[in-house]
Amino acid sequence: MSDEELRDQLVTLLLAGHETTASALAWMFERVTRTPSVHARLRSSISEREDQYLDCFIKEALRVRPVVPLAVRQVTAPLSLSGYTVPAGALLACSMILTHTHPDLYPDPEVFRPERFMEGAPDTYTWIPFGGGVRRCIGAAFATLEMKVILRNVFSSCELEASKARPERPRRRFVTYPPSRGARVVVRRRLAGTSA
Repeated sequence: MSDEELRDQLVTLLLAGHETTASALAWMFERVTRTPSVHARLRSSISEREDQYLDCFIKEALRVRPVVPLAVRQVTAPLSLSGYTVPAGALLACSMILTHTHPDLYPDPEVFRPERFMEGAPDTYTWIPFGGGVRRCIGAAFATLEMKVILRNVFSSCELEASKARPERPRRRFVTYPPSRGARVVVRRRLAGTSA
């Protein structure tokens, strides 16, 4: 990459990743307050310094609430796709939401169940909150690391509870879809030495 391309990628990594990571974390806090068994297991695994469930929790949260719901690409040359010819210049969109809620890929797709990822990594192009292929989000690893650090800190010292009984819905904010009410939760600090 040229110096200019490298600069542009770093700006994208740091600036564009701010809102998307913050929205993803908001969804994680909102979703965990709706599933007490997941909340308890997440706190327990973090207190035991075991990362597998945390990884699965992040994957499941990004599956059910992808922050950016579409990846749009412009076709640069005619493309044959499932019996159709897509002309150069046309836009194609891949829906993360449709992919992540397809029952053949994810049985009971509406259920928030991090355990579905315990058997290993999802197949290529079946879990795509960061896009895929050569245009996959450059900040995916950095965003995941940020999420892990924040989630470890929050759940090692706090318990969360929903501030309202009704789950939040996505709302559009530029290109992202954060929780409609800002993922407000009630936070209770756990005392040192208390059980997970």
